[in-house]
Amino acid sequence: MRIVIIFLLCINFTTAQNLSRFELIDLISTDICEEIQKMDLKTLDSRNLGLQMIQSFTNYDSDLKNLFGKGYLINDEVMQDFAQEIGVSMGLKCPAVFIDMFEDVETEANFDYLTVVGKFNKIKKGEFLTFTIKESSGKTHEFLLLNEFETAYLITDEILKKDETIEVTFFASEIYNAKIGRYVNYNIVTYIEKK
Repeated sequence: MRIVIIFLLCINFTTAQNLSRFELIDLISTDICEEIQKMDLKTLDSRNLGLQMIQSFTNYDSDLKNLFGKGYLINDEVMQDFAQEIGVSMGLKCPAVFIDMFEDVETEANFDYLTVVGKFNKIKKGEFLTFTIKESSGKTHEFLLLNEFETAYLITDEILKKDETIEVTFFASEIYNAKIGRYVNYNIVTYIEKK
């Protein structure tokens, strides 16, 4: 009987040392935030953040192995989910890290928007919807309807008639074309106005 009690106490003691997933997230995110606050935030990027995360993982290696198994670092799916949870926790503990990191990220607002006026020519339906217009000078422009916007219904509901004058606002973007195996410039339409 004594042996059974000692055995149960040993098992209880060894399992009590293992941290839960939520405790690990809290401890690792706290470690990373503390280390990053010691660094110069202007030089922080996703690579440095990842290195700091791996360093913190080594501090809790036995708990992570217990939770995810021996090869936890090479299991992309598990690590991606776990890293996202750590990122959310860090966002609450040290939001300045993410504000500084993503301050310079290019957004749609940074695109150079262009406009062109011409006569609506035709719609081409494929995997994506494209349409062309012809300027008074004879120059033809092709546009890709990629995102939803306020006046997209003029094209999607086929309200525009051939040779109707419209003004198209767009930005140019390189998109990978798998058929030809390279990036191609496309005019991505963001607004259409009847004239």
